[in-house]
Amino acid sequence: MRWRTVVSAAVVAAVLLGAAASCGVPAEDEANRVDPASVPFGLLEDATTTTVADAGTEATIYLAARDRLVAVDRTVADDASLADLLEQVVAGPTEVERTLGITSAVPAGTVASVGQARGTARVDLTEAFGDVRSDEQFLALGQLVYTLTGQPGIGGVEFTLEGEPVSVPLPDGTATAQPVSRDDFSTVAPR
Repeated sequence: MRWRTVVSAAVVAAVLLGAAASCGVPAEDEANRVDPASVPFGLLEDATTTTVADAGTEATIYLAARDRLVAVDRTVADDASLADLLEQVVAGPTEVERTLGITSAVPAGTVASVGQARGTARVDLTEAFGDVRSDEQFLALGQLVYTLTGQPGIGGVEFTLEGEPVSVPLPDGTATAQPVSRDDFSTVAPR
């Protein structure tokens, strides 16, 4: 009986080795050219490559909640301009942020343009900015100052109204036409 087990095992091993050897690719000295007409449909078509659109970069803008500034992140184009950032401020909160009590004190149509020179951003406001409630103007200016001074190379912000220099209020009740910084808006700074 033992002899039959050994013979059976040898036969099974031989069959398995033969099957394994027949599955391999035969060795050849050179490549074979295949007639394109014999290749299955679709395999010769040019492959298309899929590229993922650039997701952009994260930028921090400042909105308002309960008379304080609130930092929120937005995805913007890698080459986003200062105007693009201020558009995000004017656009205000997302639906989720709105449910958390976040708003923007900067209404649409109040920022005409923004530029930068020698480390100072210059924001030209429109006459419509005068329609912003006086108690919200300081908060609105703070949103603009914090958003802009958060960008590399900007240490201060100068404001104009319809192209003319304009004074902005300070926390001590005075006003200045000089460039302002985050320090000037410390009373509404994010916590």
